[in-house]
Amino acid sequence: IADGREWFGCRVAPCDVLYISLEGQAGLAQRVKAYRKRYGADVGNRVRFLASPFSLLYSDDVDTLVATVKDAGIPEGVIIVDTLNAATPGMDENASADMGLAIAAAKRIRDECGGLIILIHHTGKDATKGLRGHSSLYAALDGTIEVNKANNRHAWSVAKSKDDETGAVYSFKLKVISLYISQPRPS
Repeated sequence: IADGREWFGCRVAPCDVLYISLEGQAGLAQRVKAYRKRYGADVGNRVRFLASPFSLLYSDDVDTLVATVKDAGIPEGVIIVDTLNAATPGMDENASADMGLAIAAAKRIRDECGGLIILIHHTGKDATKGLRGHSSLYAALDGTIEVNKANNRHAWSVAKSKDDETGAVYSFKLKVISLYISQPRPS
């Protein structure tokens, strides 16, 4: 998104991206290195990362995030929250009141910062039942992309689109980018 790189045959308008990494922070630097090794050292400059604790449930955290986005000069971009569960510690995701607080906070961030909010979320143990948590989450979303892995095959699909078709499925392969040169073992 930040580099405006075509995605599955679709044009992408480049914009600033704020990636709020609340899970998997240990591998974040390696993902950036792999991306730059694949596409060039000067790419990804419009991506910023936030890896400190953050909660959608605390208005102070939301206030700080909105101010940070505005101060950094990145409004009208994309804000990715990875994951919704980690951004709502202690929330009962099955309770409509609790889920309503998280939805309201995401909408507030969108309204005050502009752009797009992407919430990374998981399905339950039975993926056929969709997203975990209260149904108000699914109802509030403009769109959902579902990523699946079955029998070593990866695919993503448009599970919901408020203003377009749903159901399109796209297969993909993960490419491994080696960051290290393995040394031969002494005999």
